Amino acid sequence: MPNEVTYNVLIEGYCRDGNMVKAFELFSEMVEKGLVPDTYTYRPLISGLCSVGRVSEAKEFMDGLHRDQRKLNEMCYSALLHGYCKEGKIEDALSACRDMVERGIDMDLVCYGILIDGTLKRHDTRRLLDLLKEMNDQGLSPDNVIYTSMIDANGKTGNLREAFGLWDIMIGEGCIPNVVTYTALINGLCKAGFIDKAELLCKEMLVSNLLPNQITYGCFIDRVTKEGNMEKAVDLHNAIVTGVLANTVTYNILIRGFCKLGRLEEAMELLDGMADNGIFPDCITYSTIIYEHSRRGSLHEAIRLWDSMLNKGIMPDTLAYNFLIYGCCVAGELNKAFELRDDMFRRGVKPNKATHDTLVRGTRLKYSYSNIDK
Repeated sequence: MPNEVTYNVLIEGYCRDGNMVKAFELFSEMVEKGLVPDTYTYRPLISGLCSVGRVSEAKEFMDGLHRDQRKLNEMCYSALLHGYCKEGKIEDALSACRDMVERGIDMDLVCYGILIDGTLKRHDTRRLLDLLKEMNDQGLSPDNVIYTSMIDANGKTGNLREAFGLWDIMIGEGCIPNVVTYTALINGLCKAGFIDKAELLCKEMLVSNLLPNQITYGCFIDRVTKEGNMEKAVDLHNAIVTGVLANTVTYNILIRGFCKLGRLEEAMELLDGMADNGIFPDCITYSTIIYEHSRRGSLHEAIRLWDSMLNKGIMPDTLAYNFLIYGCCVAGELNKAFELRDDMFRRGVKPNKATHDTLVRGTRLKYSYSNIDK
């Protein structure tokens, strides 16, 4: 006879898969059998609704539970807050917080962390300061996750003075930076072109017995490829391959760097060597090289790569289609370009403005050439 734990596990599984119909069927079945749902039942249902974009339904579900005097907790509300913040609905999230407090549930660090992350994404400094003050009034101090979120946001916008200020406050509060925190600051420094300072921070990281991860190395590789320093990029890449830290993203950054410099043979060598290191290319890998072949007018090579991508079961996205359509137009293969556009519809890939503009330019180009030939 299934009990509450059995139902909770099944419900969570369906929610993770996005099958909310089945999840709520099990919830109803559970109640009909006289079993008592609890917060371990409600949380995945709330989170599941939010993950499929049905945040308002999640709120209605929670309001109904409250009316029925069902007990909710911080985890249930944090799932709702995450749903609102993911959609950029900070005001709705704050309203839900007020409901939460009125219903006798205290805000915890997780809830504040979600709100702060959502506020940072909207660059709402006033709201951020209000939340930090409110936390302080509640006797709560930002934890590692919250500090990292704030450092990352400031680093991405180039506000390094503020990022380092937060770093100093964090350490002063006795909150120890982790790999994610270091990487956030390293990313900000690399984006701003301060690679020497980023390297010093990386050395400090190693002294603290923290090992850089794939994302950390990716920050450096991204910067040096943008500067055209491919030799240093290759050295970094070899270091992460040796340390078994390379992944598809780091390969893609390096391949993009070679393609931007017109060093297509080296990009192809990297593509061919990925499998040897147990790493598999994705749509971005292929589309980057397809674009370079298309730009050069090497349509045959672009199509060969396209076919290889499809044979590996990698589905092209809009950008990949646009690159090959561009290549067809450059080579004067307009019929092939429109065939690709039709194939997009068949595969459920939505053409965008760039698709349309490329086809229009290709048509005009072919028409002008045909007039010259006459």
